[in-house]
Amino acid sequence: MRIIFFILSFYWLTFFSQVGPPDLRCLNVLNNGDVTLTWIPPADPGFLFNSYDIYYSPNSLGPFAVVGNVNTINTTTYTHSGSNATLSSAYYFVKTKFGPGGSSVSSPSDTLKTIFLNLLNTSGAPDVKILYNNVHQPALPSTSPSYNILKEYPAFTWSNFATTTSKNYADTISVCSASLNYQITLADNSGCVSSSNIQGGIYKDKKNPNPPFIDSISVLPNGNVVLAWNIPRDLDIQKYRIYKNISGINTAIDSVIGRNNTAYTFTTNEGNSNSVSLYVAAIDSCQNLGSFDVNPKTMFLSANYDKCAYKTDLSWNAYVNLPKGILEYRIYSSVNGSPFLKIGATTQTNFTVENVQPNKTVCYFVRVVNTNQSITASSNRTCIFSTQVQASNFVYIKKVSVVDKNSVEVRVFIDTTKTSQGIDIYRSEDGLTFNAISFIPYTGEPNFYYLDEKIETNKTSYYYKAVVKDSCGNSRTSSNISKTILLSVKDDDENIFTKHLNWNDYLGFAGGVSGYNIYRVINDVQSSSPVASTGPTQIAYIDNLEDEAQNGSKIDYLIEAIEGLGNPYGFLEASKSNTVAIYMEDKIFVPNAFAPRGKNKIWLPVSHFVDKLEYTVTLFNRWGNKIFETHDDTKGWDGSGFSGDTYVYLITFKNSRGEYKELKGFVLLID
Repeated sequence: MRIIFFILSFYWLTFFSQVGPPDLRCLNVLNNGDVTLTWIPPADPGFLFNSYDIYYSPNSLGPFAVVGNVNTINTTTYTHSGSNATLSSAYYFVKTKFGPGGSSVSSPSDTLKTIFLNLLNTSGAPDVKILYNNVHQPALPSTSPSYNILKEYPAFTWSNFATTTSKNYADTISVCSASLNYQITLADNSGCVSSSNIQGGIYKDKKNPNPPFIDSISVLPNGNVVLAWNIPRDLDIQKYRIYKNISGINTAIDSVIGRNNTAYTFTTNEGNSNSVSLYVAAIDSCQNLGSFDVNPKTMFLSANYDKCAYKTDLSWNAYVNLPKGILEYRIYSSVNGSPFLKIGATTQTNFTVENVQPNKTVCYFVRVVNTNQSITASSNRTCIFSTQVQASNFVYIKKVSVVDKNSVEVRVFIDTTKTSQGIDIYRSEDGLTFNAISFIPYTGEPNFYYLDEKIETNKTSYYYKAVVKDSCGNSRTSSNISKTILLSVKDDDENIFTKHLNWNDYLGFAGGVSGYNIYRVINDVQSSSPVASTGPTQIAYIDNLEDEAQNGSKIDYLIEAIEGLGNPYGFLEASKSNTVAIYMEDKIFVPNAFAPRGKNKIWLPVSHFVDKLEYTVTLFNRWGNKIFETHDDTKGWDGSGFSGDTYVYLITFKNSRGEYKELKGFVLLID
């Protein structure tokens, strides 16, 4: 029974404790063509490991032969000599022997293929084609997706000059003639690295350098032109040759030494007078001359100033071949040497600057910006002087004066040393908002007259100003502001003959107001002398009309402002207000008897506030016959030739309101 149990236990352990193959991860090709294999040991919980057998074949389909073995489970590498992996790829897998005497053999590990590096450099080719393979197809999950390409240059100096996921790479030959060696490495996440054979040879630069990629071409403030470019990938560039298009021929004008120098300044001010084309080509260590990149011209900006419209029209040639394309052109300006400020942007090649300040030196330039705003280029700077056409140095309102209830006269004096189109007359009721009401053409004479009609001078004061239009039609010189006088008259509550006069200050005299005159206008006739005068600050007056009761039916008031001394133009003007009519109730006293031979020898009606020009007194006898008539309010009837009796009188007249009235009655003549 014990023997049977032992045999069963042995077979049970052998069946359920098999040892798997190692996890083969890396193949490293040595300089002599030998190959070092690296793996991860398998698990061996039953301690059944016997050895590893290394299988090799120069072909992927075999046959495979055992080329070595390893007797220690924790040994993770083996170097196969004589594999000639420098000539072609070698194929490997590993099996594990386990059990008594190594009687059992595991399945094979993954079959890995050494990385074989092959170089192609056809005649005249500008580069070396580097070709290689992965250690397994498909790639092992543990293998890095990227290949490292090592390069030996100069001699004995290796560097990792490229990393790629591709299984081919083109290395541009950037030396005139040199020995170059290459090797490929591929890392595994276990820590080992697969490496290829080393391949190389003597290679010569058989191509011209790549053209430098133009970054920008700009004009400096002094007119110099700066050309900037990016460094080509050719490592053996020694210098750059600069060309200029002269009369249609690209002519070499200068050189820039050093691969890392990427700018050139053309030190003339030609950029201020026209668009400049510069080109750049690279020269390598073999003195191979490269070609040009497509090159833009500088932007040449011109400015045209419109002195009548106060605007500048800017135009320039389009900037071409800006990397990543044009976002916009930005316009900058400077006034009288101030810092340049951005004033606008456009996608066109023209721009109009409105409202240019007059009589200034204004300079402009344009800056183009690419779409991601990483590259800019500037035009030349161009300047204009914003000349204005000449205009009158002054315009002066001599006076504004009320003519009647619907009109105001405006008298203007201007400078005639400069011609103009004429003057605009403006009117306002509040002194703030003015509206143009008329245009008076320029005649060459200094004095202008305007009659403003269809207004209401008895209701409000009016403000006036005049503005000269220059020969372009632009509003230029403004005058002083003048304001009419508005007079108002109020009755007195206690005395019918007392009137209260009030008016506003007159505005506009350059010599100021010296005072105001108060006039009565009786029966439309203004007296030559004022009834009173006030000082420049007194704008009220109280008048008594009792003494004027017999002089007429129509009485108006009028205020006149008198200009003071000191007017710089030598004027001494007067301005009248509106007239205000006073309507007094008419009164006529008619005697009812008189005695020609007594004390009252004359029969004479006494009238107050009636129109003396529309006044008639007629007497009739008892039979209706006219015996006396007069239109003179100072002439009475003396009764001569008539005996004592009762007579009839008829008085017709026009009162202060213009109404026609009549009085009838009897008068007794006493002998």
